Amino acid sequence: MRVERESHENGDVCLHFKISDTGIGIPADKMDRLFKAFSQVDMSTTRKYGGTGLGLAISSQLIHMMNGKVWVESEENKGSTFHFTAHFGISKEVLTKRSPAGLAKVQGLSVLVVDDNATNCRILQELLVNWGMKPTIVRSGPDALKAMKTARNEGEPFSLVLTDNMMPEMDGFTLVEQIQKSPELAGATLMMLSSTDRQENAEKCHELGMKGYLTKPIRRTELLSAILTAVHAVPSIDAGTSISRHSVEQTDTLLRILLAEDNLVNQKLAVRLLEKRGHHVTVANNGREAIDAIEHNQFDVVLMDVQMPEMDGFEATRLIRENEQDTERHLPIVAMTAHAMKGDRERCLEVGMDGYISKPLHPTELFEVVESLGSSSNGTTPTPARELAVPDPTFDQNAALKNVGGDMEMLREIIELYFQECPVWLAAIREGLKKGDAAIVHRVAHTLKGGVSTFGPSRARDLAEALEIMGREQNLAGGEEVLAELEHAISELRPALEAVG
Repeated sequence: MRVERESHENGDVCLHFKISDTGIGIPADKMDRLFKAFSQVDMSTTRKYGGTGLGLAISSQLIHMMNGKVWVESEENKGSTFHFTAHFGISKEVLTKRSPAGLAKVQGLSVLVVDDNATNCRILQELLVNWGMKPTIVRSGPDALKAMKTARNEGEPFSLVLTDNMMPEMDGFTLVEQIQKSPELAGATLMMLSSTDRQENAEKCHELGMKGYLTKPIRRTELLSAILTAVHAVPSIDAGTSISRHSVEQTDTLLRILLAEDNLVNQKLAVRLLEKRGHHVTVANNGREAIDAIEHNQFDVVLMDVQMPEMDGFEATRLIRENEQDTERHLPIVAMTAHAMKGDRERCLEVGMDGYISKPLHPTELFEVVESLGSSSNGTTPTPARELAVPDPTFDQNAALKNVGGDMEMLREIIELYFQECPVWLAAIREGLKKGDAAIVHRVAHTLKGGVSTFGPSRARDLAEALEIMGREQNLAGGEEVLAELEHAISELRPALEAVG
């Protein structure tokens, strides 16, 4: 994506955004349809396509609200470039930069960065310098050993070593082994930054006594949090600090988990909770992707959503169990559903699922079910769904924090993603009601309910469920009124969520 300034006058700036791809392109006779909404006709829990078809239409409306224009240039088999302009006001206030918590505790920290990729080195160097640390950059394992010996001889040994894994001549694991064999180099905190997201790498880091294993690309907040925890600058992970995407000290048993879930909010929540726990998570956006992942990888347990595009969780589980016939294999599968209705638990068990948890996810329940089934291939005792709490029309921040394991940063990320997705969900429901498309109303209301449930029981969640039921029963009478109430409930919830950020 490229951004250019087109004009700047009277406290207003107009920016021109260009997003290009090298895909199949768009035929000239189809261009005029791009920014118009369309709906999918599908009455089952399985959908052929994952999107609502409203993304570009909603984007066009938003752009026009910002006094901008949107257009596309495309050539078949060569790709497309989408353009849009937008006007922004210029703030007259001076913004003050807020330092991350705990940053003062790593000021002057001596860090050795080992990576053969020049771009990675430059990014890490800039980050560490901005945080007040003192990085030294080397491009190979042998150079790292030389740098460490020199620093030790000069009486200024490195406190932290951040090393890549895949490097020529000497990889990261060999480097760590060499460091640990040399008494004069002992004492530095060791962390691995790897481009490969592999379970066995995290396990080997744990065996070697390394303090962290992070996979690239690495978010700045995650890296800083990992460094703060690794060098004992913050109390502990239990205090609410996220150590890394892959903590190598969180659990005795690291599990390979397949998460089959198409809701982005639920994806982020589940992945962050499980990876913070130390497990490795692979994401599939539908049942078909889940089956393909199982055919090419080994997993200890599967978290399977019930409603997904292309192939739902019930059908995917049925096929997995069919493939296991005449073998000694049995992959534990845990159902995830926002329904929590009578008969759901029984249906999940009938198709061969081993456990059942309801959304919104609760960390304690999630870990208990996943770790009990994942650590034993013959675990078959299902876990019943939680009883639904009595809804409270106000936002309960403590309940929301509990849903994300007490991680305030994660809650803020979930809220930000919810704010991005919620207008799309509401527009899709509105379009479905307008066209009398019960399938769209059912599906999108189900997704919205799952998203807002993360923040605890609320009137917005109940109204979304009401629309979901109307769609499932193909009776949309009064749907417009329920949607209006839902929009009002969501608008009442918004200030409380914004206050969290």
